[in-house]
Amino acid sequence: MVIIPLVLTIYILYRLIRYIRKERYFKSEHFLEQKQKVSNMVREYNEISEYVKTMPREHDFVADNTQFSNSHLAKFENKSKYNMKRDKNKKSLHDKHVHQASLQVVRRASEEPIKYLCKYFNIGANENNLNTLQELSENIYRLNNAIDNLNKRQRKIEDDFNPPKFIRKHYRDELMKRLEVDIPDLNVEYVDYVFEYVSAGGNSSQTTTITLDEPVIEETMKYISDRIKYKKSAKAQRSLMTKKFREKIKQRDRYTCQNCKVSTKDQDLLLLEVDHIIPVSKGGLSTEDNLQTLCWKCNRTKSDKIL
Repeated sequence: MVIIPLVLTIYILYRLIRYIRKERYFKSEHFLEQKQKVSNMVREYNEISEYVKTMPREHDFVADNTQFSNSHLAKFENKSKYNMKRDKNKKSLHDKHVHQASLQVVRRASEEPIKYLCKYFNIGANENNLNTLQELSENIYRLNNAIDNLNKRQRKIEDDFNPPKFIRKHYRDELMKRLEVDIPDLNVEYVDYVFEYVSAGGNSSQTTTITLDEPVIEETMKYISDRIKYKKSAKAQRSLMTKKFREKIKQRDRYTCQNCKVSTKDQDLLLLEVDHIIPVSKGGLSTEDNLQTLCWKCNRTKSDKIL
């Protein structure tokens, strides 16, 4: 039984030695010199980090659950005398992202998710909903694009800094703090829309879940667009702002900001965004001739101005 205390002592000693090495490293001249060398990269990272924090995070459509809007006014109790112990399934009556449906609708929703998402969650084929989806798609794309850029910048900071292996392995988070890298707590919040069937007795339940992520949003945009009966107007000529279409605009503009002219040739980690020349709020359309590539700084300062 002497083995266990011995192993524990060795482990504690190992952790103590590692801690001492870590403290010495972070106080060393070498660390301070390296920190100064990457200071510009850290500053650029932190600027984008602050920019990302200002981006919209969520947007959704609300299901029509008026059928159960007054259910909170009553109290349901099961007075059955049967000696049964089973966890009953309960309906999600007041969750705006859950639609109570028949078993047939739940199954059909799994076969035709976009059609049933639009039908039962009030995403009608009209301009307002299409514009809302375009805005949601833009927000998610910008956020994902910025998060990807920050991850690449963080890896470059680490690679250029080149800390000892034990620091990177055990003290990576502390390294970033010591370098004063402001790593934001970021994640894209996708909304789940659920079709739920619960039997009358509550003994069985089936669901179909549709996550409103980028692919679903783009397919929903196409579905609505195909069903809007356009007149012969400029609106009929617009394109849907899909991820593929945005990349096409960037490629057309040679991955160069059309305002300050900085490009990925100058800065390989340049954060580029696609923006409307004439803002949508001022009647601008999502057509190729009304779209331009801007770096994040120019896009941030542009707001609704026309550059």
